[in-house]
Amino acid sequence: MSCRKSRRHRFSRIVWFSLVVASTFAASGCQPSSNSNSKATSQAVEGAPSPAKPPVAAVPADDPAAVKQLEEAGFTLTKNSAGTVTGAAVERREDASQLLPLLAGLPSLETLKLGGTGIGDKGFDVIEKLSRLKRLDLYGAGISDQALQSVGKLSTLEVLSLRLTGITDAGMDALVNLKKLRALDLRNTNLTDAGMKALGQLTALGDLQLERAKVTKAGVSELKGLKNLKSLNLNTTFVRDEVIEVLGEITSLESLQLDSAKITDACMGDIAKLKNLKRLRIRDCDITGEGFEKIKDLKNIERLELRLTSTDDRAMDVISQFPKLNYLELTECRLISEAGLSKIGNLSQLTALNLLETKTNDAALAAMSGLSKLSDLNLEATKISNKSVDTLLKFQELTQLNIAGTRLDDDAASRLKELPKLSSINVRNSGISYAGVDELTQARPGIEITE
Repeated sequence: MSCRKSRRHRFSRIVWFSLVVASTFAASGCQPSSNSNSKATSQAVEGAPSPAKPPVAAVPADDPAAVKQLEEAGFTLTKNSAGTVTGAAVERREDASQLLPLLAGLPSLETLKLGGTGIGDKGFDVIEKLSRLKRLDLYGAGISDQALQSVGKLSTLEVLSLRLTGITDAGMDALVNLKKLRALDLRNTNLTDAGMKALGQLTALGDLQLERAKVTKAGVSELKGLKNLKSLNLNTTFVRDEVIEVLGEITSLESLQLDSAKITDACMGDIAKLKNLKRLRIRDCDITGEGFEKIKDLKNIERLELRLTSTDDRAMDVISQFPKLNYLELTECRLISEAGLSKIGNLSQLTALNLLETKTNDAALAAMSGLSKLSDLNLEATKISNKSVDTLLKFQELTQLNIAGTRLDDDAASRLKELPKLSSINVRNSGISYAGVDELTQARPGIEITE
């Protein structure tokens, strides 16, 4: 310890380069250097003042003319407290090639959204001058792979959306040097397995959206080296069990979306390997209680989205035991009985519950009366009646309620106004008349009513 303190004291007054060397020696246990020339040099500069740090290059001010022209053209500009433009956004169908060069006059831009077919390759290379850009949203832009050559030069970029653009596998190679990129949205693009190898080199990637990509086991296997990947969207890619086998090896995953996947109960054992999983979305998938029993030990699950699945009472035995579950969607899960639905009452952490077109009735809802944290409840097209009002009034945290297509009537409306935090209610096609709506409006002037 004394050797280390002495070393730190000695080197605190030498030139910057010698300080770096000294820090290395101190970290290695304060062993003396065998290089006598280095020691002599250190002694020679003893007492010399440390050089000042190089000044940080000042960022040029915004070009007032560029700001004015962009605002006149419909750009929405966001400024910081100093009045400097840090964000710009536009949705444009008309040709924007003459406007894009003006972005060079906003050197402090950190966020940029360029949407619409009027944003094309011409003039797009101006973004190479935006050395502080962190977020780039090109949703629906009319760009091609050529534009990605410029995107790939943005070393500061952290978030990139290419959703609904015409980019292809060929453009992916241009992105491999984006070492800070942590979120990439490729939904509704032309990506196939051929472009996945480049994505596997984006080592900082934490969120990858591949909805509607044409990928198979070969392409998804390229992602196994992404140790920071936490969220993966494979909705409507129609992946099969063999792909889930690969995903089971990406143990960093916390969120997995698999809408319309051609998967079976057999693959759920691979999902069970994802011990950090917090969100699982498997809408329109043929997963039954047999499959759910394989994931019963995923105790970190917080969000389940199961619309149009084969979820049954056996599955509810498992789901009702997830201790952290706060969001549950069972829309159109018609195989669950009243008894199965009643088990939802065990989920004390629930804040959002969607039971649209399920067999939920007064008795099943009454079994859920202890859900004291519930703030969002969808009971559309269920079998509840006015008898459920007593249960609904126990949900004191409720802010959003959907009772469309139910038998609740004006008497129910008269009592529901007592919910202290209710801000939105859907009564479309229910038994609530205009008079009931008027009573709700008068009692709660700020409430949003869908009728």
